[in-house]
Amino acid sequence: MKGESILKVNNLKKYFSMGKEGIFSGKARMVKAVDGVDFSLYKGQTFGLVGESGCGKSTTGRCILKLYGITNGEILFQGKNIHSFEGKERMQYRREVQAVFQDPYGSLNPRMRIGEFIEEPMLVHGTFNSRDRKKRVAKLLGVVGLSSDHASRYPHEFSGGQRQRICIARALSLNPKLVILDEPVSALDVSIRAQILNLLMDLQEEFGLTYLFISHDLSVVEHISDFVAVMYLAKIVEMAPCDMIFKNPLHPYTNALLSAILVPDPELAQDAIILEGDAADPRGLEKGCRFRDRCFNATDECMEKEPELIEVEPNHKVACLRVAQKK
Repeated sequence: MKGESILKVNNLKKYFSMGKEGIFSGKARMVKAVDGVDFSLYKGQTFGLVGESGCGKSTTGRCILKLYGITNGEILFQGKNIHSFEGKERMQYRREVQAVFQDPYGSLNPRMRIGEFIEEPMLVHGTFNSRDRKKRVAKLLGVVGLSSDHASRYPHEFSGGQRQRICIARALSLNPKLVILDEPVSALDVSIRAQILNLLMDLQEEFGLTYLFISHDLSVVEHISDFVAVMYLAKIVEMAPCDMIFKNPLHPYTNALLSAILVPDPELAQDAIILEGDAADPRGLEKGCRFRDRCFNATDECMEKEPELIEVEPNHKVACLRVAQKK
């Protein structure tokens, strides 16, 4: 990817403590939710982070939002480590990095009018006077396809798609540079998803936004992303430009995910790759490839050696011993 890097994640790790292993043991049990993740986001582009539930993609987003502290590594926003931010720098970061979450109704305060909900970030950060805030609320409602008359209504008076539009308007209220989109359409009806995705793409072009788009749905990621990283059990296993991932997937897990996408034309559909067994226990990831127990290409070497994420062709990185040997 080319352009100005706005966010860089280096060796990010986030472990959660599960208490002691036993009554008389002093050793703590740790769940490795994110275990050494590296990637960069570039200004004006969309980076898709995809994987099944529990892979660590949402935890990664929450670490970037500073909702979670990190165990190790660093997150650089415009070249500065976000965990060193204090006072004004921390407030500035809060303004410039916003989020839209999966459940729009859960994000809304049922006792707050929509206009108040969108205005609240501006009030907290002291931007604009009262009159200008009201004007901006009306403008933002129009930008996301709603009417200024909706400002006086409550969340229960809106549909799911309208509620997500309201959450998007609130995220834009402080003129952010980066927006974390955590499963923003998965809770919506299929008929509404395309409308929200197209709205996000239009807003990105209009306001010069950068997106981190987190999803389990590769078909959605394909529609909106410029660059894609596939996560499995706390690590990135494949990363490449979007068209390269979909035309030439190299990791067995990526191939399995792509085979599960529903295709409208029966003649173009392919047989789904059925993964045998269960994902490994995230509390005991000590050695070997994390995907080995479900992989149809696994060898004895995969049981002992953990693959590194290496570049096997320009802009295309894969963490797979078999792929690395072929290249």
